Amino acid sequence: MISELTPLIRLQGIDLEIRKIQEKKEKLPERLDALRERVAGKEAAIEEKKEKITELRKRKIEIEDELELETERMKKSQQKMSAVQNNREYQALNKEIEEIKKANKTREDELLELMEEMKKLEEAIAESEKELETDRKEAAAEETHINEIAENLDRKINDLNTEAEAVAAEVKPDLLARYRFLAEKRQGLVIAAVSDGVCSACNMNIPPQMFNELLRDERMMTCPSCQRMIYALKTD
Repeated sequence: MISELTPLIRLQGIDLEIRKIQEKKEKLPERLDALRERVAGKEAAIEEKKEKITELRKRKIEIEDELELETERMKKSQQKMSAVQNNREYQALNKEIEEIKKANKTREDELLELMEEMKKLEEAIAESEKELETDRKEAAAEETHINEIAENLDRKINDLNTEAEAVAAEVKPDLLARYRFLAEKRQGLVIAAVSDGVCSACNMNIPPQMFNELLRDERMMTCPSCQRMIYALKTD
């Protein structure tokens, strides 16, 4: 029965090679996915900084408007002091002016802090955009590289499929159908050699009597442990 298994063994070798290539192809995008994730992360970080700058600019305008209004109010209060008739009114206006000055000093300090923070954010954005451009170029180059490898792998798969079809034509239809059925359940490993009574697929011993019968090669047999088709690997 080994003669019937011979083309199937060849077919299995081809199918396993196809599976191996397909697995390799499926793993190709892993590095590209990581690069794209890095690009997306930096884009999000840059956008977050830009939104922060927008918020700071709004607050800057608010403070500048407050400063302008309060400065104008202080000027009016200073003008009133020249026409004050008593010390009480003078003290009240003087207190008001001092409070305005104090509040404006706080506003000016906040403005300086805002502008410093905006400057740092703008510098950080500029640096991040340089890094982002580098990452985008790297991702684009990786995508091109992956596509080239994938095309090469596809050609190999097509050649192997053509070879597999030719070999499959040598196998009896019922045996081929059985092989296809088992291939789905056994990750492509359907036929296994048995050496010294041990199945090479599951590494389990088969009964001695069964191994002796397998050596005689009189009928198709399967491993009692993994149900794969088996044949005796004879040694001199």
